[in-house]
Amino acid sequence: MAGTLSLSPTVEVFPCPNCRETINTSVAQCPFCSAAIDRTVAQASAAETSKVSEACSDASYLKIMLGVLIPFGLAIFFPFLGLFGLLGFVFTKYSLPIMAIRWWAKYGRIKTADPDYPTARNTAIAASVGSGLSFVFLHVNLFGLSL
Repeated sequence: MAGTLSLSPTVEVFPCPNCRETINTSVAQCPFCSAAIDRTVAQASAAETSKVSEACSDASYLKIMLGVLIPFGLAIFFPFLGLFGLLGFVFTKYSLPIMAIRWWAKYGRIKTADPDYPTARNTAIAASVGSGLSFVFLHVNLFGLSL
């Protein structure tokens, strides 16, 4: 990738079309099953694999954000944790719907046979519903202002 500060070249991987083992795009034949590898097909498959990996990673972030929303809300009521809880709650409450919308815009229409994508999609659905409910029903009052 041009523009990165990495000292090593980017390694692109994809599943072998024959044996489904993960291999590097630079090889001419699969080291596991010795099947010939077409360079253009390998590049396209590596791009799809990378996109699905990003979708899974971002869905995991959504799950974590949804998971910390209630603990931040509860931390508001404890001494010495109140300000931390309030800041975390408000930040998460408003950033979670934005991140969910971003996930759907970027990854919602991926067509893939990757077995990890349905799990990521279900996680994104749960996070979207949870963020919508939290946005509508969970309010924090601070000095008479509803946040």
